[in-house]
Amino acid sequence: MTDIELALAASARTWGGALHRFLADHGGARVRATVMGPEEAVAESYHALVIDDVCSFLTPRLVDQVRRSGRLVVGVYDSRDGADAKRRLLDCGVDDVIEADASPEEFLAVVRAVLDLAPYVPGMPSPSGPPEKKGQVVVVGAPPGGCGASEVAVALAGIYDALLVDADDVAPSLAQRLGAPLLPNLRTAIDVVYHQSGTLDDVVVDAGVRLLAGLATGDDWGQLHPGEVDAVVAEAAAVHPRVVVNVGSGLERPRVGEGRFGLARALLRLADRIVGVGLPYPVGVARLIRWASEAATLAPDTPLVLAVNRIDRSPYRRAEIERELAAALPGSPVVFLPEDKRVTEAAWAGTQVRRGPFRKAVSRLAAEVGA
Repeated sequence: MTDIELALAASARTWGGALHRFLADHGGARVRATVMGPEEAVAESYHALVIDDVCSFLTPRLVDQVRRSGRLVVGVYDSRDGADAKRRLLDCGVDDVIEADASPEEFLAVVRAVLDLAPYVPGMPSPSGPPEKKGQVVVVGAPPGGCGASEVAVALAGIYDALLVDADDVAPSLAQRLGAPLLPNLRTAIDVVYHQSGTLDDVVVDAGVRLLAGLATGDDWGQLHPGEVDAVVAEAAAVHPRVVVNVGSGLERPRVGEGRFGLARALLRLADRIVGVGLPYPVGVARLIRWASEAATLAPDTPLVLAVNRIDRSPYRRAEIERELAAALPGSPVVFLPEDKRVTEAAWAGTQVRRGPFRKAVSRLAAEVGA
């Protein structure tokens, strides 16, 4: 192979700069990208990734993702760090290793040898790939304003007998709502998936429903990277027939990068069904329309069901709301969820709503969401 294309994981060591300069001066290969994170390592097009053992985003899952796409991985270690440095690379499943103080010519020789043994074949499957997503992912969200999306998610998970995931990075609350511990949580699940340190069942708690708790506070939202949470939900859907995911309010798109609400936007793209929850007054309906319109833009082919929460018994008001929603979001079914004192009682008790008009209405919502 003559036109070898490399991706170099960003490194504080000197090998990366030395290799880059050597290839620019002498050829033999070219650096296609310097990657700063796991998503870039998967998204970029190249033949081989060269990465340090101390790289913050090096995990067995990353190596597996890179290799499943047909690209190969060469790990770099410093022998002065002891045997564990090399062992970590081998445990991650890299194709070969090289010492950090090797010459650029030696780096190139190792890359060539790896590619000669396992040539670059785009889309080449890996026998150690993650299980295929089989279950249905139902994402429940709402605009700001305390619409009750978390309560709807709890009720849907109970009716479906589904795994409930708190991916709300604005106001996580499902552990508190169900009287469950804050640990293990979604951060623990990310470690399990990326470092293969157990199974997701190890971090799911029984809180009346099977729950994967979220962050302790929305202030920690930076700890949840969209790509990592996507991977956890996809892994969960490989073993659970249904996964109900509660996401944070707000879907606004920033001008640069993913921004504050990147996690909610990413999970909407992953969803098989989306449920948008709103409140039954003019501002509440306007907010729901805006939220649902943004959701439909993000996931145009995903069925969207609207739930209007805490509605009174007025037929006139229900008809007015239904007309507004039908005009703004044609084709999206609307389900009304009534005000019910049992919801407050269940919240104080840390249990599910087991009966009553709210439970019956959520059963209709579950049927509308469908399989």
